[in-house]
Amino acid sequence: MEQDTQLLPRDKLLRDTFTPAETSLFGLVLVTANVAFWLAEPRSYWLLGFFLIAAALTPVILKTHEHTHPFFVTLLWPKFWLCTAPVWLLLLQFSLGLLQDPLKTITVGDAEFIQFEMPGHVWLPISTTAETAWPTVFGFSAIYIVAIGLFLVPKSRAFFERLMPYLCLSAVLAGLVGYIQEAMNASKPFLTKGTGMEDFFGYFPYDGHWAAFAAIWTCACISMALLTTRYDDSPPFIESSGPWYLTGGTLLGVSAFLIESKWPAVILLLTYAVMMMFFGINFFSIRRDPHRKVISLFSSLVSFGIFAAAFTRMFQGNGESLVSESLKQGAWEMFRDRPIFGWGMDSYAHLLPYYGSDLLVNENYERAGNDVLQLLAEIGIIGFVFPIILVVCLIGRYLKGRHNIQLTNHFLTGLAAVIVLAFFDSPFMSPAVFYSFVTLLFIALRWADISRNRADEVDASRPQLVTPHSLRRVPFHPVQENDKLR
Repeated sequence: MEQDTQLLPRDKLLRDTFTPAETSLFGLVLVTANVAFWLAEPRSYWLLGFFLIAAALTPVILKTHEHTHPFFVTLLWPKFWLCTAPVWLLLLQFSLGLLQDPLKTITVGDAEFIQFEMPGHVWLPISTTAETAWPTVFGFSAIYIVAIGLFLVPKSRAFFERLMPYLCLSAVLAGLVGYIQEAMNASKPFLTKGTGMEDFFGYFPYDGHWAAFAAIWTCACISMALLTTRYDDSPPFIESSGPWYLTGGTLLGVSAFLIESKWPAVILLLTYAVMMMFFGINFFSIRRDPHRKVISLFSSLVSFGIFAAAFTRMFQGNGESLVSESLKQGAWEMFRDRPIFGWGMDSYAHLLPYYGSDLLVNENYERAGNDVLQLLAEIGIIGFVFPIILVVCLIGRYLKGRHNIQLTNHFLTGLAAVIVLAFFDSPFMSPAVFYSFVTLLFIALRWADISRNRADEVDASRPQLVTPHSLRRVPFHPVQENDKLR
């Protein structure tokens, strides 16, 4: 790397050695990632409560980072408050919504009924059934705050080069458990009571959530396999750790053949095919590897085969049913009635009986089968647009600079696949998918920042060549002496 050749060994050691904040963040991410990957129940109070505790450690890590970082971090807190602004807006919207609840309980004789009343204040938020929705609101906000540390704390790529192997390994092991359960024709995930549904994979109660999770980590694994070939002292590919990453990405990608849901399986297959195409193209340009032609040809053939399988699956059955169309129509009608703030998080299941068709009578549905429509119905344009604006601004900031950073581009490919899937399914309902999405997003953007800047300039507003007087620990007199006063 060009930056490495300009640094002395002492400077490299200072840059790549973990600070106390980096060590704390490393441990926090490892623990939270394994909990999210293996306890993938979408609305588990235990899981969401755990993330609330973990998020409370983030300000402590950031404050430690501020005091122990060897370089200037003048942009640390401005970045934190700017990047977490959508979270505070969502929490404010939820809190104000406590003042209005469209569902009222009425008693007729000995029976209790729920009455729906259109709120009078159109320009105020609503929080329907806040007593059950608050764990979701605060839990997913906590997941985001835990992940934001990956955009603020690491000062070198060495942090991610040490972290990613563990995250990829955990994701692949979660997939291997799914393969074992499929081979044993298990009726429920191991060591659990199950949910009564058969469309599970591993510890994901819905295989569509697994497909979104696998798409993200397929890109991550294959990207790390390519990363092992980019250093000047890299050994031949088959002698490095690259084949292990490639095998892990393949295991995650081909799990699409075991997924019942049509569009999640198609998106996962296309993601894996695209990544194998990137792998073949990039590998062919590595002149020093003796096996580059064979590996590139094999990757290209695999890519073409998976593309064919994806298009075949796309035109098979398992299409839209009348029930799924009715669920989406109900979400759209809810959005039309309150487009600004929506009806409150997790309100869809409670208000669907008032907006759904007769086909949905006597059935309980928690999801509309389309994350975009459901989020618009629940949090409205205000809650939906601001996170999108933040993500667009962060990615636009990356694209304004040098945007040929391959690891970042490959990570963003997996995230784009999940965004596309959100128009056909409900991937962001899963805490594991949401955690993986925001984690890989901030890793990709931080990797780009570190790659384009010197380590001492990443979080500084401007290079400071002279330490300010207030920060010096030795006597220092910056004012020129006047001899007349002697």
